[in-house]
Amino acid sequence: MDNDIKIGILIPKSQQYKALDKDFMRGLKLNNLKAKFLVESIGIGANEKIIIEKIQKLNFQEDVSIIIGFFGHYNVDEVYKYASNNDILLLTADLGATLPYETITPKGVYINSFGLTESCYHLGNYLTSKNYKKIATSTSFYDSGYGMLEAIEYAFNEESNFSGHYITPFVPREDEALYMDQFINNQEPDAVFAFYSGLYAEENASFVSQNKITQKYPFYVTPFFINDKILEDYKNNPHNLYVVSSWMQNDTETLDFTSEYLNTYSESPSVFSILGYENGLILKNILLNAKDFSLNSLIEEINKLNIDGPRGTIRFDQETNRTVFNHHIYELNLDSLNNISFRKIETLINDGNFIKAFTSFTKPDKLGGWQNAYLCH
Repeated sequence: MDNDIKIGILIPKSQQYKALDKDFMRGLKLNNLKAKFLVESIGIGANEKIIIEKIQKLNFQEDVSIIIGFFGHYNVDEVYKYASNNDILLLTADLGATLPYETITPKGVYINSFGLTESCYHLGNYLTSKNYKKIATSTSFYDSGYGMLEAIEYAFNEESNFSGHYITPFVPREDEALYMDQFINNQEPDAVFAFYSGLYAEENASFVSQNKITQKYPFYVTPFFINDKILEDYKNNPHNLYVVSSWMQNDTETLDFTSEYLNTYSESPSVFSILGYENGLILKNILLNAKDFSLNSLIEEINKLNIDGPRGTIRFDQETNRTVFNHHIYELNLDSLNNISFRKIETLINDGNFIKAFTSFTKPDKLGGWQNAYLCH
């Protein structure tokens, strides 16, 4: 590799996660890729037409044929098709917050996902294995239509069931914390599954701080549920709170990555940091080992990829061109020095078949939920 190699970077902005672009680029650059980065913003919400225009600019104006992108989910198939039709190697990152109905990943397109819906599916299997029959859910008006609920229900397979869905309305009521408490208590659930993002996670933290609902039941959440307010309340009164994810900060098995990031930037890595780092690590390895920089040579190398990364072995499933990582249950833990960490208590083995199943399922006429959530609002 040398600095004559041009790598296009397509990156969104986020109103709620303002450091998203910075974190992603920091993770990417931690690999010390000897290449010239050409960075283009694709704005808030990641519109597919804007993305394609930026790909055209990089490809035609700068002769870039290798692009790394961080995308949402809405109409992203159009982006994949365009890149493939124009012989561009497109290595994308996403949060995996929707289900990939009828998705065929075209030649030259590879997807590295944080796998939020996969986490939910494996959590559903885990709750069923614990013989939990009644699962309450708690989420927000905008998150409620997401594929996460469908993913966890797919895993229940009639052995467990949702006892009810508490949804914070778009305009919360003055005593919303009380409504949440009463609704969930009336269900008498075995466990609660909750997911919120951005400003809704902040809003939710205020409610649960008032009603203490997380202290009444086994509470299972996604990483975006966790914020400073949640951690502060936990520190004041430790309780059973569990996170399902493919990675969490301070995971003892990924401290090398966390320490390197912290030493370099004086900040802890985020979800966006790890996606940037992994995509950079993938690219670094295929560029080092490919015979030349032709698309076929790069594809040949990426299909052989099997390297260590912060979330485990990085490889791409040959049928879907997607990364396959195990997921984990993390328990919040408070040590004798009053420091909070996330302690891994279960590993949920992922064979990739959940995602494969949905790529063959017919897409519903209307998909609910926010297609680009966690990137905009």
